[in-house]
Amino acid sequence: MITLLINGLGMLAVSIGSVVIWRSVSRAGIRSFGVGALLWAVAVPPKLAVFWLTSAHVLGYLKEYLPYPFFIAAAGCFVGSVGSAFEVGIIWIAARRWPDLGRDAGRAIAIGLGAGAFEALLLGLVPLLGVLAIVASTEDAEEIRRALQPATTTPLFCLLGPAERLIALVVHAASRTLVLLGVAKDKPLMTCSGFLLFAAIEGSGGALLVSGVAGRHTPSWWNELAILPIALISIPILRWCYRRWRNGGEVASLPMCPQ
Repeated sequence: MITLLINGLGMLAVSIGSVVIWRSVSRAGIRSFGVGALLWAVAVPPKLAVFWLTSAHVLGYLKEYLPYPFFIAAAGCFVGSVGSAFEVGIIWIAARRWPDLGRDAGRAIAIGLGAGAFEALLLGLVPLLGVLAIVASTEDAEEIRRALQPATTTPLFCLLGPAERLIALVVHAASRTLVLLGVAKDKPLMTCSGFLLFAAIEGSGGALLVSGVAGRHTPSWWNELAILPIALISIPILRWCYRRWRNGGEVASLPMCPQ
């Protein structure tokens, strides 16, 4: 139970800490983080619905006609494309409608962090609710204990969730920042890079899941190491964006976002 508690609190710390730290660095308004969280909430339900409706058919077709290594790669491309189309696509739509969202890098990064922080917050609440169920001795408590038993064999399992959320948070921020700034500054290559960056981490996770690595009972640090390079690429991207457009710059002549 202590492991579960630390895991949940760690993810909450990643969520809240990222917002607090970036506000102190960039002086971005709290509304920018809220915009990111709202756009995430709008994009994720239809994304999950499309996965639920199409994944069995698409993955079944790919598995039937492709050799196993190509099937894993194609499955990853499918998962990454759908995830990026919805989660980053909604950012692109918002940026086209309100290019002022990308008026400067500080605000754009705050919007990206808002999406990642909101996701970390929701996922962090899940293990905490499990702890409450165990403490309250509800009917689901024993089932939760059984589900957690294999996970306790993973070294430093309590840090696994926070590490995963931190990796995802950086990629959330970088991909959305590239799109917001790319639209606002009329940089199509940046916009495309934002879509590809998010597709890379979604596709990597999808490939791991389809291959069975991420679907095993015992969580593994190898899963996080597989997606860590994408986060390491995202960090210099964020630094470059912030240094270049920290003080804003010319914004495309489209309708401005209301202040």
